[in-house]
Amino acid sequence: MSNSMLWQEKAKVGAFPPGVAATTKPVGIASPLQAFSSRDDQSRASPKAFVARFTVINLVGVALVAAAWAEGWALKPYQADSSGVCFLITALFLWGLWRTFRSDWQAVRWIGNTLVYLGMVGTVLGLVVTVSALSVDQVQSFESFKSIIEAIFVGSGTALYTNLLACVGYLWLGTNAQLLARQEI
Repeated sequence: MSNSMLWQEKAKVGAFPPGVAATTKPVGIASPLQAFSSRDDQSRASPKAFVARFTVINLVGVALVAAAWAEGWALKPYQADSSGVCFLITALFLWGLWRTFRSDWQAVRWIGNTLVYLGMVGTVLGLVVTVSALSVDQVQSFESFKSIIEAIFVGSGTALYTNLLACVGYLWLGTNAQLLARQEI
């Protein structure tokens, strides 16, 4: 048992004379560790402070989404995605925000990692859509060439927008986890 732990146990059971336990502090590395753990206990003890920090952090994110909406960028991923993965990413992200509010950091970590994988799945689906439309037989006429170019645009939109949306969701959840609980996802 370390000196710091021994000191804490003695202070709990009253092994020190009155007033000594309050003024005696561990020395060496134990002091900064104890200060860090007591600060961590204080942050957990105040749910109002957590809700306030959560609200401020996510209002900044909502403001950025509103700015993207005003510029006409917010709907583009959903319009370009032919697979529906963007809707799945959005639903999973919203669930991740709810789990963040509930301080379920293990679920937030899992959701953040899943968002990254869904972004990769969307990229692969976009590439599959692009490649499946390509064939040598269709290049013979101009009309079929236009359909090939259209398939390339649709596949590229799915690939890039799903990846972009997943990365934004991951960064948003990661920022919440880091600033609210000092956790990495």
